Amino acid sequence: MTRVLWTVAALAVLLLVTGEAASAQCAMCRRALDSPEGRQLVGALRSGILVLLAAPFATFATVAVLAVRARNRRPDLES
Repeated sequence: MTRVLWTVAALAVLLLVTGEAASAQCAMCRRALDSPEGRQLVGALRSGILVLLAAPFATFATVAVLAVRARNRRPDLES
C-alpha cells in the first residue's frame, strides 16, 4: 500500500514540476498583462491563490495527522 502511495505522490510532483505555461489566453489579455501594471496584477493573483490554498491543505494535514495518531494508538486497526 505504501508503495502505491509513494508512486502516486511521485507522479503528482512530476506533473506539478513539469507544467507548461498556459497558452490559452486571448491576445488582448496577454498584451495587457505584459505591462508593468499587469505584471503586478499577476503577482498579486498568484499570491492570492497561494493564500486561498492554505486553508484546504491545513485542513487535510490536520485530518491526516489525527487519523495516523488514532491508527497508531489502536493496534487492532492495523492491516
